[in-house]
Amino acid sequence: MQKRTAQMLMVAMAVAVVGWFGFRGESSAVAAESVKATAPYTVTVGATGTIKVEPDVAYLNLAVETRGAKASEAQQANATKFASVEKTLYDKFGIDKKDVKTTGFDVQPEYNYTEKDGQVLKGYIAVHAIQVTYRKLPEIGKLFDALTAAGANRLDGVQFSTEKREQYELEALKKAMENASAKAGVLATSAKRQLQGVVNIVQGDTSNLPVIFARDQAKVMMGEMAAAASSTSVQSGQIEISTQVTVQYEMQ
Repeated sequence: MQKRTAQMLMVAMAVAVVGWFGFRGESSAVAAESVKATAPYTVTVGATGTIKVEPDVAYLNLAVETRGAKASEAQQANATKFASVEKTLYDKFGIDKKDVKTTGFDVQPEYNYTEKDGQVLKGYIAVHAIQVTYRKLPEIGKLFDALTAAGANRLDGVQFSTEKREQYELEALKKAMENASAKAGVLATSAKRQLQGVVNIVQGDTSNLPVIFARDQAKVMMGEMAAAASSTSVQSGQIEISTQVTVQYEMQ
């Protein structure tokens, strides 16, 4: 009888232990499930902000080109004409010397070619090329005319740009973010959700598209200047500044 009672007590204790551990396991699973976070809904859009601004600076690439029977003659003729160009730049228009830089200077032989004699030395050509930074854009036509009269007989190109790039880039970024918000709002509404805060922003490239007159266009401009009786009128156009952003928003 005592042996049977002991066996029954042992069975009861085993059932109690199994029940205890089973209860602990179930409660842990429930707790883990209750704290599990729900992944947020997001939408990611790309947008561009573009603004057009008036240029405030011009970069003129021009040259004095002279010829002579000897290299020394071509070089001397070039020095004389270039001195006149410098006088026009510094004295007449008050351009700072730091805004004038030499971009090239060379003296090269020049040849004629005939079937009978082949290459025949014609003489020498001297070229002194410079780049001028000029900010008084309303007077740029007068500057062209004066430089032509002074001896600058080659215009290799003109670029109109801005020295306020960083300021304008901020304006373009603001416009890009406004466009991104509008796009994300449309997508969220279409998905029957509400747009929440910004999760992430990545800025893309920023482009600055200056107005450029290439060499051939500049040659035509120079010819028109020489033929014009009145001061040359130059239209600089507008500069386009554009930037891109990629923005991720949370949706509810």
